[in-house]
Amino acid sequence: FQVDDLEDEWTFSYNFDFIFARMMTGSIGDFPKFFTQSFNALSPGGWVECQDITFPAQCDDDTLKKDSYIDQWSNLMIEATNKFGRTAESAKFYKQQMIDAGFVNVTEVVYKWPTNRWPADPYYKELGFWCNHNIAGELSGLSMVLFTRGLGWSPEEVEVFLAKVRTDMKDRRIHAWWPIHVVYGQKPEA
Repeated sequence: FQVDDLEDEWTFSYNFDFIFARMMTGSIGDFPKFFTQSFNALSPGGWVECQDITFPAQCDDDTLKKDSYIDQWSNLMIEATNKFGRTAESAKFYKQQMIDAGFVNVTEVVYKWPTNRWPADPYYKELGFWCNHNIAGELSGLSMVLFTRGLGWSPEEVEVFLAKVRTDMKDRRIHAWWPIHVVYGQKPEA
C-alpha cells in the first residue's frame, strides 16, 4: 500500500499493466501530464482507463430549465473548479490528451446517467436511483470547499443552496442526466 499525490512526479520502480482513474474531474490540474506519466509508467501493451463525469448536466426534452438548481449547481461547479486551476469539463478532452501522450487504440464511450428514477426503462430507472444516491448524497463533500474558498460563500449559504439542488435532483419531472465519459487507451507493444 502506498499513499502518494498523483500530480507529483511518479517515482515507481516498476511498471503497471493497468492504470485506472474514476471521478477525478476537477481533482487534477494537468491531465496531459497525468496521461504522459501514465504512459511512461505502463509496460508495453498496458492500458489506462478513465471514467468521469462532465458538467453541466444535460437534458434531451427541455425539462431541465436554465434557472433550475441543478443547472445553477452545474455551472457553479465549473466556475469554482476553474478558480482552482482545474476544470469540471476535463473528460471532454481525455481522448485527444491520451492520443497526444502516445496511446493507441484510444476509445471513448459516453453514457447517460439519469439524475434520479425518471426513466421508464427499468435499467436506467435503477441507474438513476444509484446516481441520485451517490451525487445528491455527496453534494456537500463535492461543493463545500469549492463554494466557500473558490466562490466566497459561507457554509450556511452552501447548505441552503444544496438543499434546493437535492430537491431538484429528486424531481422526476426533470429529465436531467450526467454525461459519463469512459476513455481508454493502450501503450504500444513496442
